[in-house]
Amino acid sequence: MNPMKTFLIFTLMLLLAPSGVLGQGRAPAKVQDLRFWSNPTYTRVVIDVSREVEYRFATLPADPKAGIGHRLYVDILGAERAATLKAGYPVEDGLLKQVRLGSPQASTTRVVFDLTKLGDYKVFHLADPFRIVIDLAGGGLPSISSNAPEIRALPPAPPAAKPTAPPVAKAPAKASPGKDDGIGRILDRAPDDKPLSIHLPSGQERASLRRIVVDPGHGGKDPGAVGPNGILEKDVNLAMAKLLKAHLEKELGVEVRLTRDRDVYLSLQERTAIANRLDADLFISLHANASPNRGAYGTETYFLNLARSEQAAAVAARENGTTLKEVGDLEAILFDLMANAKINESSRLASEIQKALVSDLSRSFTNIKDLGVRQGPFHVLIGATMPSVLVEVAFISHPREEALLADRQFQDKSARAIARAVRNYGVALNLLAQN
Repeated sequence: MNPMKTFLIFTLMLLLAPSGVLGQGRAPAKVQDLRFWSNPTYTRVVIDVSREVEYRFATLPADPKAGIGHRLYVDILGAERAATLKAGYPVEDGLLKQVRLGSPQASTTRVVFDLTKLGDYKVFHLADPFRIVIDLAGGGLPSISSNAPEIRALPPAPPAAKPTAPPVAKAPAKASPGKDDGIGRILDRAPDDKPLSIHLPSGQERASLRRIVVDPGHGGKDPGAVGPNGILEKDVNLAMAKLLKAHLEKELGVEVRLTRDRDVYLSLQERTAIANRLDADLFISLHANASPNRGAYGTETYFLNLARSEQAAAVAARENGTTLKEVGDLEAILFDLMANAKINESSRLASEIQKALVSDLSRSFTNIKDLGVRQGPFHVLIGATMPSVLVEVAFISHPREEALLADRQFQDKSARAIARAVRNYGVALNLLAQN
């Protein structure tokens, strides 16, 4: 047969073949790494996966007679455990005893969390790179229950209409009969009709401001934005964070912790985990803005919410290290996290910071532009259990503002303004004594 004719026939067969047939040969994804940060009342576990996958999760009741405690498990579908991962990781932090990995069926990795007690938890994912985040808390907070275990996957773009309850799917698959898998045998004893509870913190009121976590954005291998004259955002952020720490401690008498105090890399989810682990009352992430338009300049402050403009979505994409499409995907799952975001308090804190920055900087510098308070889906703010904001002090991509950001006086004025804003916020909410 003519070679060209053979090629055309083969191409036509590929085009007409069902997509499921073509996808059957796709190699399983890899569960590559497992990391955790913890204390006796809060634990965050991050599971790194080589690509986007579907996953599902549910809890299992304790069986005191068998000596088995409460468990939470996550099934990662179409994924295999990397050879570098062990079958078990002891934690023993007072909340989580250990994490175990198994394979109840082909191309499914099951991650089981052996809990000291069943408290509050969230399971969600972040993209680029794809990872599944599990937040565990000590308990005593209300829960929202669905009718059946829920399958979580990368969602479509967010609908224009008001969001409805998440879709309910069939119960998690059981281990294959006779398969020699200890985790699978435990799950076989679990009832099929037990509802899945999605626990969300209630936002308990704080009596006072005791501890604030300041997060210098970027660091280490992640320089952040780079100015036209070579100034690195990570260096500016760290310098301002150290000044802000000093002013907050001196003027408010609170404990202030930095997520990093030197040039090291921290993942976005690790930064929020540090604030949660320290039981902070506020979380302030410091950044310098950037834009392809070198004429863009000004100051703006963000809090976690759905983006209300393309500009806010673009800033979120840059800070998240993702695309605009992935920001849209992220927004579709934010509905499950809103009860944990302290939206009203975060909005108020953002307003105080924005007002103080523009007012104070305008007294000493010219052309300070007020870009206002905005909302956006920022990875670094997701999962925070305290009021949280992200401050874009100025545009490092603008030559004039790049020079300001590198100026010690501008850094100090910015830090003083933010500290004053925190004081105003605390006094207004009766969290600080008014001197």
